[in-house]
Amino acid sequence: MGKLTEIVNKGVRLIVTDTGASAATPMEAPPEREIPPAAFEDVAPPRMPARSSVAAGVKSFEAVYEEAGIELPAHKYGVDKVSEMLESKRLASLGREVKATAVLAALEAAQVPIRDVIQDAVLRDKALDGFEAAKEAEVQDLKARSQARIAAIKDEIENVLREKNAEIEGLKQAAEAAEQAFAELQARKRKEEDRLHEVVSHFIEGGDNPITTLRGAPSPPPKPDRG
Repeated sequence: MGKLTEIVNKGVRLIVTDTGASAATPMEAPPEREIPPAAFEDVAPPRMPARSSVAAGVKSFEAVYEEAGIELPAHKYGVDKVSEMLESKRLASLGREVKATAVLAALEAAQVPIRDVIQDAVLRDKALDGFEAAKEAEVQDLKARSQARIAAIKDEIENVLREKNAEIEGLKQAAEAAEQAFAELQARKRKEEDRLHEVVSHFIEGGDNPITTLRGAPSPPPKPDRG
């Protein structure tokens, strides 16, 4: 809730008690000097979307007001117009209350109720509150969806890691099994070659035996001395 809404909810007593303007004619209602707390209780923008299509980073809030369906009163005097009047060069050097007196006198001369101006401000304030609430809901929704997706990704990563670790372990075991099988093959091969060599040795003497065995293989040359 904005500061203006808080003030209006407590009631508004205009700081100008006598503008010095001409008195109201019998056909005109006297200008309001006090506005009761209930005057703006039910004031709400025509449209208050739960989800706003306006980006949170919008630089001007005109799009927010437009989305909320806020339009200027028929006399075209809204809070922005009054703001321009208060900031005009003619009033720049005047005190706060004098400025308010001059602007209120101008509004009364134009037959513009100050209530309309305040109501325009209240509508805009409530539209901003609604816009903030909508964007907060978007942030919370995005945060919840992001956290859920992060958790899902972490589960996926853990599953992939388990699968890859299992694959790595399987590859290691396969390599070790193949190495063991090859070592056993070599042992059987040497045993078989020894048997073949033994049989053939009955008929061929010495180094003429064509069966090669590890036992009969020449010794490898000595490694060079690197010292």
